[in-house]
Amino acid sequence: MTLAVHACQSLCSWHRTPKQLNGFPLLACRGCGSQWIRSEPWTPIDHTGRIPDDVRAELAER
Repeated sequence: MTLAVHACQSLCSWHRTPKQLNGFPLLACRGCGSQWIRSEPWTPIDHTGRIPDDVRAELAER
């Protein structure tokens, strides 16, 4: 399985999903459906410009 990547719609809302990828919790954007795991070199932000709590928790595990 690979990460889904879709064009941003400025509706970003990142949350943990019940799935994992490569042993990492999978997070997904409810706005566009893009996905992220903590091994990715970029950091998701919500439409407010804030790093969501679920993302912060994963970043702390890097």
